[in-house]
Amino acid sequence: MDLEKTLARAGDFIALHGEVLDRIFFETLARERDATELLEELVRRQEPAGAIAPWRRRGEAGETSTAVALRRLDALGLLDHPLPEAAVGYLQARQAADGGWGTGDDALRLQQTGEIGGLLAKTPFGRPSVLLSAERFLAKHWSVVQVRAGGAAAIEAFVHMLAHAPSELADEAMQWCGRELERGYRAKAFSALATARVFLCARARALPGCQVDAAELVAALANEQEDDGGWSGAGRDARLDATLDAVEVLLRLG
Repeated sequence: MDLEKTLARAGDFIALHGEVLDRIFFETLARERDATELLEELVRRQEPAGAIAPWRRRGEAGETSTAVALRRLDALGLLDHPLPEAAVGYLQARQAADGGWGTGDDALRLQQTGEIGGLLAKTPFGRPSVLLSAERFLAKHWSVVQVRAGGAAAIEAFVHMLAHAPSELADEAMQWCGRELERGYRAKAFSALATARVFLCARARALPGCQVDAAELVAALANEQEDDGGWSGAGRDARLDATLDAVEVLLRLG
């Protein structure tokens, strides 16, 4: 794999199809510019309560759009900035009484809670009481059946939170998640990108119970790149998100 060529093709895709933050984020991630412009643009999009407007300026600011911005800042190691501090305050205020986030069925709330809880745990601003409530929500919904039924998204949710927050569930759950991640990847039920996203959430090159090597995953991910330089997804926004995630994987694990 020619990493430089793969990244250059991804950059061409982002330049052609992406919007302002996509292009700025890609160039910041690739160290072609510093993070000042990205932070300034996000500050302009942040509401007084801390919520951050959608990455591509469609829809209202809310839990999902704020989590997306935090995830991108996490990729750059910027979760200790005043911008995420206000965003964390907003998300903590939105936590439901049962410790979770989001609306809809249990599977969707599990995914949202795992992502938001994991992000809060990675910042210096997450309150211990909030993280404890989120961990209890995940523990209540934990089962091997749930992980198998929920696929890569459920695995990512549990790993994201449990890799960064104290939990009696962590050892057992992380082992099961690692084994199920490898099983799904080997069976081609999970793409290389979906598998690699779990590694990103954990900030790790290896996961308990998972024998998928980071170098193997990077090579497989490069092979998933499409002819136009992007990665697959259901629509333009999904393809842009997938491509930004893939670039992060290649730079972090490559």
